[in-house]
Parts: sequence; C-alpha cells; structure tokens
Amino acid sequence: MDIRIDNQLFEKMKLNLIEQFKIYRFLIKKLRRQLFRQQKAKERDENLRLEEIQRQNDPLYQAWIIHQENIRRQKEIEEEEENQKAQKLRKQHEQMEIQKKEQLRKEMEEKQKELSLSKITAPTHNPFPPIQVTIAPSIERPVCSFYLKTGVCRYNERCHRTHNKPDITNTLLAVNMYSNFEMQYGLDDEYDFDIGLEFEESERYENFKDFYYDVLPEFERFGHVIIFKVCANSEIHLRGNVYIQYETDYQAMQAYKALNTRYYAGRMVQCQFVNIPSWSAAICGKHTDGLFEHGKCPKGRRCNYLHVFRNPPLKSIEKNKDESSRKNKRSKSRDRSNKRKKKSRH
Repeated sequence: MDIRIDNQLFEKMKLNLIEQFKIYRFLIKKLRRQLFRQQKAKERDENLRLEEIQRQNDPLYQAWIIHQENIRRQKEIEEEEENQKAQKLRKQHEQMEIQKKEQLRKEMEEKQKELSLSKITAPTHNPFPPIQVTIAPSIERPVCSFYLKTGVCRYNERCHRTHNKPDITNTLLAVNMYSNFEMQYGLDDEYDFDIGLEFEESERYENFKDFYYDVLPEFERFGHVIIFKVCANSEIHLRGNVYIQYETDYQAMQAYKALNTRYYAGRMVQCQFVNIPSWSAAICGKHTDGLFEHGKCPKGRRCNYLHVFRNPPLKSIEKNKDESSRKNKRSKSRDRSNKRKKKSRH
C-alpha cells in the first residue's frame, strides 16, 4: 500500500514539474520577444535620429524648408490684400447708396418747389377751346345682290359686300332642312354628273311630296303660311333650304321659338329670319323666263338663284288627312266590334 501511494505522489509531482516547466518556458520566450522588440525599436529610433541629423545638415532640405515658408507668407499676404479690397468695395458701395439717397432727396425737394411755384404762377384765364379734328367719312361697302334677293350668299361671312340681316320678318329660312338620297350621297362628288341619272324625276318629286305633307302642317300650327318653297339646288348654301312666309311677323316669331334647334330626320333645324323683297327675282324659273322649269338653266349646278320644287295641290293634303281619319275610325270601330264579340262569348 505504501509503494502505490509513493508512485501516485511521484506522478503528481512529475506532472506539476512539467506544467511549471512549460510556464517557465513560455515566460522566457515572451521575455525574449519583448527584449527583441525593444532592441528593434531602439535601433529604429536611432536610425531616424541619424536621418534627421543628416537631413538638417543637407542644404537641399534647408532650401525646401525656406521655400515652403516663403509660400506660406505669400499666401498670408494675398489673403490680407483680398480682405482689404473687399472692405474698400463695401465702403464704396455704401458711399454710392448714400449719394443716391441724397440725390433722390434733392430731386424730391426740387419737384416740390416747382409744384409750389406752379401753383403760385398758375394762369387765371379760361382754358383755350379744343381743337376740332375732322374725321374722313368711312367708305361704305356695296350691298350683296344675291343676299338681297335670296337671303343667303355662297361666301357667307367671307363676302366682301355687306349683308343686311333683318331682326324679325314674316319669312323664315330653315337652312338645309330638306334632304334626299341624291343630295346626301350623289352630290358629294362635285364633278360626277352621271350619278344624277340613277334617280328619276318622279322619284325625286315623290320624296319631296312626302316631305311637303309632313312638314307644312307643322309650320301651319303657328299661323297661315302664304309661301312655302323648298330648294332643289346643288350648292351648299342653297341645298335643301326651306322658305316659309307667314302673314305676320308674330307668327314667324312663334314658329322660330318653337322649331329652332329642334331635330327633324336626325338633323338639327336651324332657322333664321330673312327678307325676300321679290320672289320673282329670287326664283330662277321666273327670273330667266322659265329656263329652270324646263331644265335649261345655263348655270346648272352653279346657279345661285332658287331652284324650287313645285308644291303639290293643297287638296291632296286634305285627302290624305281624310283618308287617315277614315282609317282611324275604321280601326276604332273594328276594335269595338271585337270587344263586343269577346264579351258575348264570355
């Protein structure tokens, strides 16, 4: 038992010695490194001191130091000069402002003196009479003959002649109110004269009759219509124009209020008052010995007089009204008889 204990103690002591040796060795190495670094630092400092001594003794280094010192002094001198210049400019600016204020004050004083003197020396007599200026008379433009006769002009506002537009008259003009297939599509090409051959005169007149029977009663609601003319012209300013002449201006005014800006056949009705002094001078057929009525107008499509349709007889309107009333009565009587039959069955 004693031997084992001694061996264990020996091993413990051995381990302690080994650990102590390792620590000692580590410390020795650390001291060596520290001494080595200190020695290197001393050598470096010594080298730097020697280099500084050599540099101080070097004439080139001394010259460089002197040059840098001169540059620094020169910069300081320049900064001082700039500051002095800025101060001078400020003083000059302040002096100029003071002088301007003084000058303005003097001018105001002089003006006040002049005003006071003018009040004292003002004249007491009456003012002189005004000078008469003669204005040359304005040159009046001639009256447009076509507008005077038909109430419209192909140049409209661009015409160099005067258009005397009336305020209220007994004649209304519905601009481009009438239209048919030929006017809508056939006249789009201004130089295609063969398109009109597709429409017979009877078809055109039947279309106009439908329009006549449909529109005239609407205008007659506001008064007795003396003249009702529909243009068959191809020119845009005359195409489909409808002229309605009433007995009085009041009737025309009522029709204008009710029908203007309304819609007919999908287009807005644009009414305006016109003055037609003579229908014989406005209508092409009467103005040129009936040439338009016979299809021999020399101007053709370019004519600026009215090419109007012949109005159908008024009796036909009454007949149509009678026929429509009869049809309505017949339909009502049939409805009544059918109702009676149904009741009898029940």
